[in-house]
Amino acid sequence: MRDFIRLQLKLKWGFNRNNSKASAIMTAVAAFLAVVLALALVWALSFVLKASIAVTARQLSVLYLAVMLGGLTIASTGMQLKRLYRPADLLITARFPLSPFKLFSAQLILNYIDLCIYTAILFVPVMLVFGVAMGCLSWTFLLGMVLSAVLLPTLPFALSIFIAIPAVYLSSLLEKHGILRLIVFVVVLVGAFLLYYYLLTVLAQFFIHRNWEVGTLDIWRNLLAALDREYDPAVYFAGILFFERFWYNFAVIVGGAFALITGGVLLARVVCAGLYRKALDGGNGLRGHGSELDGYASGRAIFRYGFKEILRTKTYSYFYLGVAISTPVMVFFCDRLVSMVGVAQIGEGINFGASMLVVSVFMAMICSFTGTIISVEGKNFYITKLVPVPYRKQLLVKGLLNIGVSAAALAISAVVMGWLQFLTLAEIGVLVGIEFVLSVGLVFNGINLNLANPNLKPKANGEAEEINITYMLLIGLAVAALIGAGCIIFSKLPDGRMTAYLAAAAVAFVYAAINFLVFWFTSDCKYRKIEA
Repeated sequence: MRDFIRLQLKLKWGFNRNNSKASAIMTAVAAFLAVVLALALVWALSFVLKASIAVTARQLSVLYLAVMLGGLTIASTGMQLKRLYRPADLLITARFPLSPFKLFSAQLILNYIDLCIYTAILFVPVMLVFGVAMGCLSWTFLLGMVLSAVLLPTLPFALSIFIAIPAVYLSSLLEKHGILRLIVFVVVLVGAFLLYYYLLTVLAQFFIHRNWEVGTLDIWRNLLAALDREYDPAVYFAGILFFERFWYNFAVIVGGAFALITGGVLLARVVCAGLYRKALDGGNGLRGHGSELDGYASGRAIFRYGFKEILRTKTYSYFYLGVAISTPVMVFFCDRLVSMVGVAQIGEGINFGASMLVVSVFMAMICSFTGTIISVEGKNFYITKLVPVPYRKQLLVKGLLNIGVSAAALAISAVVMGWLQFLTLAEIGVLVGIEFVLSVGLVFNGINLNLANPNLKPKANGEAEEINITYMLLIGLAVAALIGAGCIIFSKLPDGRMTAYLAAAAVAFVYAAINFLVFWFTSDCKYRKIEA
């Protein structure tokens, strides 16, 4: 069992020579930027609340501890579902020289170790920044922070064992209803974005205007007061952090976690045994279906296949279609936030530039998945070489599908901006035209990138997670920043609005033309060289 645990940890956290060094570097950079952004938000919120509300460091720490406990519980529940109830390698691990109980125990231990690593990455930096912002950083605080970090994973781990059991059955019910699952994801995504937007708005009001909206301070006071109660587990961890009723809090945390883990493990073992028997007996086998593409023209058949591939692949359906569907809502709130900050710092008349920046960023996010148009085929790539359809036509049809998705999101976003009178009809027309051309450039840039780096290695559950998405996202964000910043700058010049229109259109057109021409004249040759 120890060797199995060591192997699994090495596969997840160790360096794999088969992986691209560029992929590892880009993943590390993305993780670093995410941590820096989170820490900046923690420092700003702590500074603002300390300056505006008579709150102690212990009271405010309860807020961050509650958020981290919630996040770790969600992460631990996901790991329980993936490892215990829906293991992708069950047919392999079932043949290991390990008893079912040892295999079950090893998976639980792996979940707990992963949770400890996530806690160290998340909790320690956040608490250090919090201590600096609140002016409570001391040797006593550092010791309490270490003890809290050791204890913090226990409760999320214990709770997740119970939460994962109904979650796995709910997931089974949603498994055959991809549209409903996508709707749930979009609602959660928009809700999380609105919460993030609210926090940024609060900070912007303080740092720019030095005032708050009516009732904002009362909301934060009530929130902190509601969290600082005995029923909130974060209160006990705050007691450990600041050495208040230390042994009582320690006993409650350890005793409660031990009781929950004991009961949860006994229940989870029974549930896992039943699910494993069903899976190994073929209960989850796929039903045979006839082809649904017979009788369709080749282009339409590929188009339908590409769309179904999006719905079948969770990464695509969640983060591609999910982002595309929620883009109009997020564009609206981002426009409000960017224009509020811009008007305060730059002045009136930047709505067009701010809208160009925001919409371009979301177009970059949507189109970044075109970097996997070829890679998503995986081991089935050879089929695309056997079908009697020219390679360039296959790629062109798949590209048109991605352009259609981004165009739909763009059209709805334009309707939202027009309905709210955020821009004039003329400005909306110019914006839609430029953004459509930009999306064409992003799509063909992604195809060209995937042709250069097809990456057809097998992926877990057929997912499309790879470095090309990150590359395309960075390229798209750079182009979006260039166009958005240019429009904002030109809009402040005398008679600069027309210049902003022409400059943005020129950048989008040149970018799209170059990528399309590269695709048109090199795609066939590059496709022939790719081997499955």
